Amino acid sequence: MFIALMCFTCGTKNKEENSNKVSNKVSNNEMLENKTAKQKSDSTKNKFPDLQNSAFELHYDAIVIDTHNDILMPVKLQGADMTIDNSNTQSDMVKWKQGGLDVQVFSIYVPERFKSNYFNYAMRLIDALEETQQQFPNKLCLAYKYDDVVNCINSNKLCGLMGAEGGAMVEGKIENLEKLYERGIRYLGLTWNTSNEIAISARDETERGKQGGLKEFGTQVVKRMNELGMLIDVSHLGETAFWEVVQISKHPIIASHSCVYNLTPHYRNLKDDQIRAIAQSGGYIGVNFFCKFLEPNANKEQVISIHSKYKKAGKNLLNEYPDDLITFNQKRYEYLTENKTNSGTPVDILIDHIDYIVKLVGIDFVGLGSDFDGSIYTPNEIYDATCYPIITKKLVERGYTEEDIRKILGLNFLRVFKEVCK
Repeated sequence: MFIALMCFTCGTKNKEENSNKVSNKVSNNEMLENKTAKQKSDSTKNKFPDLQNSAFELHYDAIVIDTHNDILMPVKLQGADMTIDNSNTQSDMVKWKQGGLDVQVFSIYVPERFKSNYFNYAMRLIDALEETQQQFPNKLCLAYKYDDVVNCINSNKLCGLMGAEGGAMVEGKIENLEKLYERGIRYLGLTWNTSNEIAISARDETERGKQGGLKEFGTQVVKRMNELGMLIDVSHLGETAFWEVVQISKHPIIASHSCVYNLTPHYRNLKDDQIRAIAQSGGYIGVNFFCKFLEPNANKEQVISIHSKYKKAGKNLLNEYPDDLITFNQKRYEYLTENKTNSGTPVDILIDHIDYIVKLVGIDFVGLGSDFDGSIYTPNEIYDATCYPIITKKLVERGYTEEDIRKILGLNFLRVFKEVCK
């Protein structure tokens, strides 16, 4: 079998398409004792001609990447064990396997109460992830460059990448940025909701009226990130600073977990001209699963109630089909279809945000940036990380082709990662 990880055409930059094939060992899903082998492929050919009936087969065949997850926060602060199926987390190694996830970008995020010790706390989060990898080398593989990602996927382990959320952890020192890179950080969100020595945040600029954009140190950071091969993440970044980054950066820009402002006018979302600028850079937008960013009138209580019902039904079906993820997903989707609700936030609204970006700039610049375990509530049918296949099914129903879906699920981000983080 073969895994082909492709650099797809960036329409606005008119980049040349190329492919890179490497051999792939196919093994059984050890964690679930799943008898259906996972075969990874970019498959520009029509491998699944009947997508309506093969959506879930396509999902488990595709490379699935989530570009933002905050599981390390409950692991570090609440003692959660991400190697087991936790009842109190949206994601963990068991749920990722059940959901067909291949690559998880772990967010290195430092809560505000640790602001006097940002950098050292970030180092401890990286320590915690490395310790997990050392304890479970057959389940988790950490990657630092493109070839590592390929090898991790080929070994049928969860591939872990690291991205830092909030430039405050740099503490105004370029040497700290370099140390984060040495430890494996491959993207840096220049701000979180609060501003720092690098730039003014979107929240501060929009809700608190703070003036300014990229600071002098921030300009140094952007240039050094280009030199190192770190992705610049503009999720949370103020609009003024955003445009300054666009002018300075010589590499593609990403928004690891953001949605569309024109659909939901929230300061965390991207306006049309920002989406176009990211695409023109050859970059990537990972659509956030947070209901508050997906629709203006999201109701947390309604969604949580719906999740309770759907999750219970999903658990029962998984217990019934523990060794057959395809049948499990088919039965779960039938249940969800037969038990639709008029309240909460349907997953179709998440697909609307993906659709919007595709229609605005093309298929090559959008993916998944769930923000799971970042204190968020997610669409009705996406109650946890076992539910990624539902997104694939919905994309099929919207008329996306097999190649389109593979790009959205992971290959778009992989293209950018390969270009910047060689």
